[in-house]
Amino acid sequence: MEFDYDILFDFLSEEDKKSFMVWDNVELTQKYSSIPDSIQAIVATYRVRYVFDEERIIIPLDEYELRVKEKQREEKLNKILWS
Repeated sequence: MEFDYDILFDFLSEEDKKSFMVWDNVELTQKYSSIPDSIQAIVATYRVRYVFDEERIIIPLDEYELRVKEKQREEKLNKILWS
């Protein structure tokens, strides 16, 4: 699965957005039927300036997909309005 890094960036805290450097890794976790209430999520690892440790955020897949749909809808509307 390919990820939209602009959307992933939106999930970062305001503090981390200011010092963000690079994405290290982005993975999609599995939903396990044997584990109640498990969800499929995106685990995004990134680095921020002046910190040598990796930072990590976990984004529920359904929230990410909702943002993707919103972005696609906005792009289509802009294309219609500005064409």
